[in-house]
Amino acid sequence: MTPENIGRLRAEASRGDYTSMARLARELYGNGLGPREVLRECYGVAFPEEVFAVVDAGLWSLDLLAYFTNQPWQLAVPPDRGGPTDLPDPMAEVESLLVARDPDLLPLLQIPAAAAADEDRIVCYRLEELRAGRPTVFCLAADHYPSREVREGEAARCGDSMLAVLHEEHAASLRSLEEEVHSPWNRGAGSVSWDEVCAARTSLELVEELRRTAEGRQGD
Repeated sequence: MTPENIGRLRAEASRGDYTSMARLARELYGNGLGPREVLRECYGVAFPEEVFAVVDAGLWSLDLLAYFTNQPWQLAVPPDRGGPTDLPDPMAEVESLLVARDPDLLPLLQIPAAAAADEDRIVCYRLEELRAGRPTVFCLAADHYPSREVREGEAARCGDSMLAVLHEEHAASLRSLEEEVHSPWNRGAGSVSWDEVCAARTSLELVEELRRTAEGRQGD
């Protein structure tokens, strides 16, 4: 890749346009860069190891309480592992909306509400925080997935890291299911089964394993 070509691709790339970002990422991979270098080239910041721990575990096969965004995730998957895909999924609309509102935000995932009356949460990094070496995450309220509606207002700090927030969410979900399955009123249609409790426990253990993996890589 020539410096001129790099400059052209960067000039064409826009975070609000997934296709242009994916084109840049594929070209970078084709010239020998790895996922960490590709994300750094695309966003101008180094990403925390929790991102690569999730990608390496098989991002879209993970049974987690999360709908992952297209960026940065697709760009972190090398072509020999199926990424970046040519076309984004519908989350791209939410990503573009949030970037237009606040270019410092980098949406990561949407956490579904635990109850129908509650709102989903969209979890984001801030590029400024990443530049400072902090994986702090910020949240915005949103309608239930797959709605594209996101509440107005500034994203509020909601955790020290993405995996910390996911751990809290899965721990709370498991506690709620365990309480319900032991309730004397837990019977009939809509009742909680032990299979659901076991699945929730497995998901929590997965998040814990991802955290250990990320923490173990931080000194590498």
